[in-house]
Amino acid sequence: MMAYFINGLALGFNVGLLAFGLALIWRTAGMIDFSYGSVFLAAGYAVLFFRNVLDWPLWIAAPAAVLVGGATGMALYAGFYRHFLRRRAPLFILVLLSLAIFTVTENGLAIIFSAQRFYFIHDLLPGWTVFGVRVNAAQLSKIGLALLVMVGLWWYFARTRSGSAILAVADNRQLAQAVGIDIDWAYLRVFGISGLIAGAAAVPTVAEIGVDPFVGFLPVFLALASIIVGGLRDLRGPLIGALVLGQAFHWAVWKIPASWQELVAYGVVIIVLMARPEGLFGGMQKFHGRT
Repeated sequence: MMAYFINGLALGFNVGLLAFGLALIWRTAGMIDFSYGSVFLAAGYAVLFFRNVLDWPLWIAAPAAVLVGGATGMALYAGFYRHFLRRRAPLFILVLLSLAIFTVTENGLAIIFSAQRFYFIHDLLPGWTVFGVRVNAAQLSKIGLALLVMVGLWWYFARTRSGSAILAVADNRQLAQAVGIDIDWAYLRVFGISGLIAGAAAVPTVAEIGVDPFVGFLPVFLALASIIVGGLRDLRGPLIGALVLGQAFHWAVWKIPASWQELVAYGVVIIVLMARPEGLFGGMQKFHGRT
Protein backbone atom coordinates (compact mmCIF):
# COMPACT_ATOMS: atom_id res chain seq x y z
CA MET A 1 0.00 0.00 0.00
CA MET A 2 2.87 2.37 0.72
CA ALA A 3 4.03 1.87 -2.88
CA TYR A 4 0.71 3.23 -4.18
CA PHE A 5 1.03 6.26 -1.92
CA ILE A 6 4.61 7.07 -2.94
CA ASN A 7 3.89 6.57 -6.65
CA GLY A 8 0.83 8.78 -6.34
CA LEU A 9 2.84 11.39 -4.46
CA ALA A 10 5.53 11.50 -7.15
CA LEU A 11 2.96 11.70 -9.95
CA GLY A 12 1.00 14.35 -8.06
CA PHE A 13 4.01 16.61 -7.58
CA ASN A 14 5.08 16.14 -11.20
CA VAL A 15 1.60 16.96 -12.50
CA GLY A 16 1.49 19.81 -9.99
CA LEU A 17 4.55 21.32 -11.67
CA LEU A 18 2.75 21.34 -15.01
CA ALA A 19 -0.37 22.70 -13.32
CA PHE A 20 1.68 25.65 -12.00
CA GLY A 21 2.72 26.56 -15.53
CA LEU A 22 -0.74 26.11 -17.01
CA ALA A 23 -2.33 28.08 -14.18
CA LEU A 24 0.12 30.93 -14.76
CA ILE A 25 -0.87 31.13 -18.44
CA TRP A 26 -4.54 30.70 -17.62
CA ARG A 27 -4.56 33.46 -15.00
CA THR A 28 -2.46 35.90 -16.99
CA ALA A 29 -3.38 35.41 -20.65
CA GLY A 30 -6.83 33.99 -19.94
CA MET A 31 -6.37 30.98 -22.19
CA ILE A 32 -6.29 27.19 -21.85
CA ASP A 33 -3.00 26.15 -23.41
CA PHE A 34 -3.11 22.59 -24.71
CA SER A 35 0.12 23.26 -26.62
CA TYR A 36 1.85 23.03 -23.24
CA GLY A 37 2.24 19.39 -24.25
CA SER A 38 4.41 20.56 -27.15
CA VAL A 39 6.70 22.34 -24.70
CA PHE A 40 6.87 19.18 -22.58
CA LEU A 41 7.82 17.14 -25.65
CA ALA A 42 10.43 19.68 -26.75
CA ALA A 43 12.20 19.42 -23.40
CA GLY A 44 11.85 15.62 -23.37
CA TYR A 45 13.39 15.14 -26.81
CA ALA A 46 16.02 17.78 -26.02
CA VAL A 47 17.38 15.91 -23.00
CA LEU A 48 17.38 12.72 -25.10
CA PHE A 49 19.37 14.48 -27.84
CA PHE A 50 21.83 16.06 -25.41
CA ARG A 51 22.50 12.74 -23.67
CA ASN A 52 22.41 10.19 -26.50
CA VAL A 53 23.71 12.22 -29.45
CA LEU A 54 25.94 14.91 -27.93
CA ASP A 55 26.91 12.68 -24.98
CA TRP A 56 26.59 15.53 -22.49
CA PRO A 57 26.64 14.57 -18.81
CA LEU A 58 23.21 14.58 -17.21
CA TRP A 59 24.05 17.54 -14.96
CA ILE A 60 24.47 19.65 -18.12
CA ALA A 61 21.85 17.97 -20.34
CA ALA A 62 19.02 18.31 -17.82
CA PRO A 63 19.31 22.10 -17.24
CA ALA A 64 19.84 22.61 -20.98
CA ALA A 65 16.60 20.74 -21.70
CA VAL A 66 14.78 22.93 -19.17
CA LEU A 67 16.07 25.99 -21.05
CA VAL A 68 14.77 24.46 -24.29
CA GLY A 69 11.36 24.27 -22.63
CA GLY A 70 11.51 27.96 -21.74
CA ALA A 71 12.61 28.92 -25.24
CA THR A 72 9.84 26.81 -26.78
CA GLY A 73 7.21 28.47 -24.63
CA MET A 74 8.39 31.94 -25.66
CA ALA A 75 8.56 30.87 -29.33
CA LEU A 76 4.97 29.62 -29.25
CA TYR A 77 3.80 32.92 -27.83
CA ALA A 78 5.81 35.05 -30.25
CA GLY A 79 4.98 32.91 -33.28
CA PHE A 80 1.29 32.16 -32.64
CA TYR A 81 -0.46 33.46 -29.56
CA ARG A 82 0.72 37.08 -29.66
CA HIS A 83 -1.22 37.69 -32.89
CA PHE A 84 -4.48 36.37 -31.44
CA LEU A 85 -4.14 37.82 -27.92
CA ARG A 86 -3.49 41.30 -29.31
CA ARG A 87 -6.75 41.02 -31.23
CA ARG A 88 -8.57 39.59 -28.20
CA ALA A 89 -9.59 36.47 -30.06
CA PRO A 90 -12.41 34.44 -28.48
CA LEU A 91 -11.39 31.74 -26.03
CA PHE A 92 -12.52 28.89 -28.28
CA ILE A 93 -10.20 30.16 -31.06
CA LEU A 94 -7.24 30.03 -28.70
CA VAL A 95 -8.24 26.58 -27.47
CA LEU A 96 -8.51 25.27 -31.03
CA LEU A 97 -5.18 26.84 -31.94
CA SER A 98 -3.41 25.29 -28.95
CA LEU A 99 -4.97 21.89 -29.67
CA ALA A 100 -3.86 22.15 -33.30
CA ILE A 101 -0.29 22.99 -32.27
CA PHE A 102 -0.17 20.04 -29.86
CA THR A 103 -1.65 17.65 -32.42
CA VAL A 104 0.76 18.78 -35.14
CA THR A 105 3.67 18.39 -32.72
CA GLU A 106 2.69 14.85 -31.73
CA ASN A 107 2.10 13.66 -35.27
CA GLY A 108 5.12 15.50 -36.66
CA LEU A 109 7.39 13.81 -34.13
CA ALA A 110 5.74 10.47 -34.90
CA ILE A 111 6.55 10.95 -38.60
CA ILE A 112 10.15 11.95 -37.88
CA PHE A 113 11.02 9.52 -35.08
CA SER A 114 8.16 6.98 -35.35
CA ALA A 115 6.07 6.14 -32.29
CA GLN A 116 9.01 4.26 -30.75
CA ARG A 117 9.88 5.12 -27.18
CA PHE A 118 13.48 6.19 -26.60
CA TYR A 119 15.49 6.17 -23.38
CA PHE A 120 18.60 8.00 -22.26
CA ILE A 121 18.94 5.98 -19.06
CA HIS A 122 19.04 2.25 -19.78
CA ASP A 123 20.07 0.97 -16.38
CA LEU A 124 18.02 0.74 -13.23
CA LEU A 125 17.61 4.20 -11.74
CA PRO A 126 19.41 4.67 -8.42
CA GLY A 127 17.03 4.45 -5.50
CA TRP A 128 16.58 4.10 -1.78
CA THR A 129 14.27 2.08 0.44
CA VAL A 130 11.73 4.18 2.34
CA PHE A 131 9.24 2.42 4.66
CA GLY A 132 9.98 -0.82 2.88
CA VAL A 133 9.34 0.64 -0.60
CA ARG A 134 12.02 1.44 -3.17
CA VAL A 135 11.94 5.10 -4.22
CA ASN A 136 14.02 5.97 -7.28
CA ALA A 137 15.89 9.17 -8.08
CA ALA A 138 13.32 10.29 -10.67
CA GLN A 139 10.49 10.10 -8.14
CA LEU A 140 12.47 12.09 -5.59
CA SER A 141 13.36 14.62 -8.29
CA LYS A 142 9.68 15.11 -9.14
CA ILE A 143 8.85 15.88 -5.53
CA GLY A 144 11.90 18.07 -4.89
CA LEU A 145 11.54 20.06 -8.11
CA ALA A 146 7.86 20.80 -7.45
CA LEU A 147 8.65 22.14 -3.98
CA LEU A 148 11.60 24.14 -5.29
CA VAL A 149 9.56 25.67 -8.11
CA MET A 150 6.74 26.57 -5.76
CA VAL A 151 9.15 28.42 -3.45
CA GLY A 152 10.84 30.06 -6.44
CA LEU A 153 7.52 31.25 -7.87
CA TRP A 154 6.49 32.67 -4.51
CA TRP A 155 9.76 34.58 -4.26
CA TYR A 156 9.55 35.82 -7.85
CA PHE A 157 6.00 37.12 -7.58
CA ALA A 158 6.39 38.51 -4.07
CA ARG A 159 9.87 40.03 -4.31
CA THR A 160 10.53 41.19 -7.88
CA ARG A 161 9.10 44.02 -9.95
CA SER A 162 8.61 41.86 -13.02
CA GLY A 163 6.74 39.29 -10.93
CA SER A 164 4.52 42.01 -9.48
CA ALA A 165 3.84 43.28 -13.00
CA ILE A 166 2.68 39.81 -14.09
CA LEU A 167 0.37 39.60 -11.07
CA ALA A 168 -1.04 42.99 -11.94
CA VAL A 169 -1.80 41.82 -15.49
CA ALA A 170 -3.43 38.66 -14.11
CA ASP A 171 -5.65 40.69 -11.77
CA ASN A 172 -6.70 43.43 -14.21
CA ARG A 173 -5.13 43.69 -17.65
CA GLN A 174 -6.74 47.02 -18.56
CA LEU A 175 -5.67 48.68 -15.32
CA ALA A 176 -2.15 47.25 -15.61
CA GLN A 177 -1.87 48.64 -19.13
CA ALA A 178 -3.17 52.00 -17.96
CA VAL A 179 -0.38 52.32 -15.37
CA GLY A 180 2.29 51.60 -17.99
CA ILE A 181 2.91 47.85 -17.74
CA ASP A 182 3.94 46.33 -21.07
CA ILE A 183 1.34 43.58 -21.54
CA ASP A 184 3.18 41.94 -24.42
CA TRP A 185 6.40 41.68 -22.44
CA ALA A 186 4.49 40.30 -19.44
CA TYR A 187 2.93 37.60 -21.62
CA LEU A 188 6.30 36.71 -23.11
CA ARG A 189 7.77 36.26 -19.63
CA VAL A 190 4.79 34.17 -18.55
CA PHE A 191 5.15 31.77 -21.47
CA GLY A 192 8.90 31.60 -20.89
CA ILE A 193 8.54 30.85 -17.16
CA SER A 194 5.81 28.31 -17.86
CA GLY A 195 8.07 26.67 -20.45
CA LEU A 196 10.87 26.37 -17.91
CA ILE A 197 8.43 24.72 -15.50
CA ALA A 198 7.32 22.26 -18.20
CA GLY A 199 10.96 21.43 -18.87
CA ALA A 200 11.55 20.79 -15.18
CA ALA A 201 8.61 18.38 -15.17
CA ALA A 202 9.64 16.65 -18.40
CA VAL A 203 13.23 15.74 -17.49
CA PRO A 204 12.53 13.38 -14.53
CA THR A 205 9.53 11.91 -16.37
CA VAL A 206 11.62 11.07 -19.44
CA ALA A 207 14.42 9.76 -17.22
CA GLU A 208 11.96 7.31 -15.66
CA ILE A 209 9.74 6.19 -18.55
CA GLY A 210 11.46 7.44 -21.73
CA VAL A 211 10.01 9.67 -24.43
CA ASP A 212 7.79 9.13 -27.45
CA PRO A 213 5.56 11.55 -29.40
CA PHE A 214 2.56 10.89 -27.16
CA VAL A 215 4.16 10.87 -23.72
CA GLY A 216 3.03 14.45 -23.01
CA PHE A 217 -0.70 13.84 -23.41
CA LEU A 218 -1.55 12.32 -20.03
CA PRO A 219 0.55 14.64 -17.81
CA VAL A 220 -0.82 17.79 -19.47
CA PHE A 221 -4.44 16.70 -19.30
CA LEU A 222 -4.02 15.64 -15.67
CA ALA A 223 -2.51 19.07 -15.01
CA LEU A 224 -5.54 20.78 -16.55
CA ALA A 225 -7.78 18.55 -14.47
CA SER A 226 -5.75 19.49 -11.36
CA ILE A 227 -6.48 23.17 -11.95
CA ILE A 228 -10.19 22.42 -12.26
CA VAL A 229 -10.12 20.38 -9.05
CA GLY A 230 -7.99 22.75 -6.98
CA GLY A 231 -9.04 26.11 -8.39
CA LEU A 232 -7.02 29.15 -9.41
CA ARG A 233 -7.07 31.31 -6.29
CA ASP A 234 -3.37 30.66 -5.58
CA LEU A 235 -0.62 28.07 -6.16
CA ARG A 236 -1.99 25.88 -3.39
CA GLY A 237 -5.07 24.92 -5.42
CA PRO A 238 -3.44 23.36 -8.51
CA LEU A 239 -0.88 21.51 -6.37
CA ILE A 240 -3.45 19.98 -4.05
CA GLY A 241 -5.64 19.14 -7.04
CA ALA A 242 -2.65 17.36 -8.61
CA LEU A 243 -1.90 15.46 -5.40
CA VAL A 244 -5.52 14.30 -5.17
CA LEU A 245 -5.50 13.10 -8.78
CA GLY A 246 -2.08 11.48 -8.37
CA GLN A 247 -3.34 9.42 -5.45
CA ALA A 248 -6.58 8.55 -7.27
CA PHE A 249 -4.62 7.50 -10.36
CA HIS A 250 -2.40 5.03 -8.50
CA TRP A 251 -4.80 3.80 -5.82
CA ALA A 252 -7.21 2.89 -8.63
CA VAL A 253 -5.10 -0.20 -9.41
CA TRP A 254 -5.30 -1.51 -5.84
CA LYS A 255 -8.61 -3.30 -6.35
CA ILE A 256 -9.44 -2.78 -10.04
CA PRO A 257 -7.58 -3.25 -13.36
CA ALA A 258 -4.97 -0.67 -14.39
CA SER A 259 -7.07 0.25 -17.42
CA TRP A 260 -9.44 2.03 -15.00
CA GLN A 261 -6.81 4.50 -13.79
CA GLU A 262 -7.78 7.38 -16.04
CA LEU A 263 -11.48 6.73 -15.53
CA VAL A 264 -11.08 7.00 -11.76
CA ALA A 265 -8.92 10.16 -11.99
CA TYR A 266 -11.32 11.98 -14.30
CA GLY A 267 -14.24 10.70 -12.24
CA VAL A 268 -12.80 12.70 -9.34
CA VAL A 269 -12.83 15.79 -11.59
CA ILE A 270 -16.51 15.28 -12.41
CA ILE A 271 -17.44 14.84 -8.74
CA VAL A 272 -15.57 18.01 -7.74
CA LEU A 273 -17.16 19.99 -10.58
CA MET A 274 -20.62 18.88 -9.49
CA ALA A 275 -19.97 19.73 -5.84
CA ARG A 276 -17.82 22.88 -6.26
CA PRO A 277 -17.72 24.28 -9.82
CA GLU A 278 -15.23 26.95 -8.68
CA GLY A 279 -12.72 24.31 -7.51
CA LEU A 280 -11.86 23.16 -4.00
CA PHE A 281 -10.17 26.46 -3.13
CA GLY A 282 -12.16 28.71 -5.46
CA GLY A 283 -10.99 31.22 -8.05
CA MET A 284 -12.19 29.44 -11.20
CA GLN A 285 -15.22 31.62 -11.88
CA LYS A 286 -13.14 34.80 -11.94
CA PHE A 287 -11.23 33.56 -14.97
CA HIS A 288 -14.05 32.08 -17.03
CA GLY A 289 -13.87 33.48 -20.55
CA ARG A 290 -10.90 35.81 -19.99
CA THR A 291 -9.09 36.68 -23.23
